[in-house]
Amino acid sequence: MSRGGESHSPCAVPVCENVPRIFSMSTLLSASELHELIFRTGHITVLDVRRPLGDRSHEDYLGGHIPLALYCDPSYQLAGVPEREVGRSPLPIIKHLQENLQGWGLRKDRPTIVYDGGDGLQAARAWWILRWAGLPDVRVLNGGLQGWRDAGYETMGGPGNHARVSDIEIDPGNLPTVGLDEVRNWPQHGILIDARTPQRYSGRDERVDLQAGHIPGAINIPERLLMGESRQIDPDHVRSVMAKHDIDDPSKVAVYSGSGLHASLFVQAMHEAGMPGASLMAGGWSQWAGDPENPIERS
Repeated sequence: MSRGGESHSPCAVPVCENVPRIFSMSTLLSASELHELIFRTGHITVLDVRRPLGDRSHEDYLGGHIPLALYCDPSYQLAGVPEREVGRSPLPIIKHLQENLQGWGLRKDRPTIVYDGGDGLQAARAWWILRWAGLPDVRVLNGGLQGWRDAGYETMGGPGNHARVSDIEIDPGNLPTVGLDEVRNWPQHGILIDARTPQRYSGRDERVDLQAGHIPGAINIPERLLMGESRQIDPDHVRSVMAKHDIDDPSKVAVYSGSGLHASLFVQAMHEAGMPGASLMAGGWSQWAGDPENPIERS
């Protein structure tokens, strides 16, 4: 066990039958709130969804993770097979997602907490996928693993705890999505948001996907603008950005990014700001650009 603060053993803490409802309607929780849940109840599921460069996520997990956390490879366990027809991070195959949720022991009567390294991208995508799949209470650790360590809390090495028995049956569609056909017509009756950088939106810089530019009719609100310099979700700032673009009805909003990660964080930020209902284009620009027949705008 490596430490950033006091030492505890979650295995020695009795499990309470009723988890204290320290949560509001927020999509987030703080390191101190998670610490209390782990060491006072243990009646939660924690998923480590880090995806570092170099494909070393499992090695990093074994080297140090939050107590009780189970390992999750988000690109494999929370997504389908990447192909040009569906994008780089498509929706997962339901059968495989069901097996993974059962393998983690996720339950409807327990909160599920997800965390990444700290930028919030993988955690937001995990939050979105699990909520879309029907889990009622999914939260993102604000600041991720770095925030946990900055708060002075310990990490643990090794393979982690054994998963409990799951009672989850996937019920997909609990968060709205938008497909290619809908996206083509979306700007005619709603607002289509491209959450990528201005350089990628304009087509001046594209190093990842097959074509450069943006979907016709989309407006550019970069996810980094929505998050601000702090890289933390500020509901007032989110509402201010939405107001500048005359967005007051989230149900008329659809969001895409390159592969859906930044768009997931965008949607989560809208939820946190009290503006749920925006649709996610899960395949993102990578799906749109994968079809040479799709029209492209550059500016």
